[in-house]
Amino acid sequence: MCDMKTLLRVLAVTAIFLVSGGAVVSASEPIGKVLNATTTLRASGNAGTRILNDDANIFFLDRISSNATGSGEFEFSDGTKLAVGPSASLVVDQFIFKDKSSLEKLGLNAAKGTFRWISGHSPSSAYQIKTPLGTMGIRGTAFDVTIRNGHVYVALITGSARFCSGSTCRTLNQSCDYIDANGGKISKPTAVSAGFTKPGAAAQVFPFLAKPDQLSQRFHVGGGNCLGNGARTRKTKDEDNDSDIKRSTPPDRCGSNCGGDDGGDEGTGTPE
Repeated sequence: MCDMKTLLRVLAVTAIFLVSGGAVVSASEPIGKVLNATTTLRASGNAGTRILNDDANIFFLDRISSNATGSGEFEFSDGTKLAVGPSASLVVDQFIFKDKSSLEKLGLNAAKGTFRWISGHSPSSAYQIKTPLGTMGIRGTAFDVTIRNGHVYVALITGSARFCSGSTCRTLNQSCDYIDANGGKISKPTAVSAGFTKPGAAAQVFPFLAKPDQLSQRFHVGGGNCLGNGARTRKTKDEDNDSDIKRSTPPDRCGSNCGGDDGGDEGTGTPE
């Protein structure tokens, strides 16, 4: 049975490469490395199950997971950076080389926890993040994602991101805005500083924004004041019965850290 499962996985991976026309990654060829790891960070996949330490290699189809105190920072071959917080789990489920410095595909399937993504040198179309409640398309972007308690929260730091669940999509294109996907619904983009009524709730949902120093300098890309600015807010009826959520008025979102137009379309489509 194990041999059959292994054969099916190899055939599936081969099919992906043949259809896409990209360069094949061998099972023994690393696709990235660990920049920083704290106890306990693990990977499991074709290379076996192992504890990840600094400078350890990451391989295609690795499942990366951390325990309640674990965290890690990674860099892929195209310069894309990924940081994961405690109690996280995700799989590198798409990886196809375009050339030595860029990729045709880099995809993650994130199951739970918090992570920060910083895009590398590949075209925006190469990147895709899948979550239990929807899929993200990315444009030259840095953002934080937290998956917890049946919600997917996405906070934009730079660039632009589009989150789709079924036929509903929302676009984030203003720094320090976030969306909350829950039960087939996606909230409109709202300033992180304005979106939570309970003290400390925003810091729990976006711990990397609350305490950026827990990440190394290479992951400091802005967003440091997303939680500290007192944007004007007004309470509205919450469609998802989450008392932490508020809606903000457009002005005074996040001070000098903002950039771009006010995003927030809803409609039919797939991630860009």
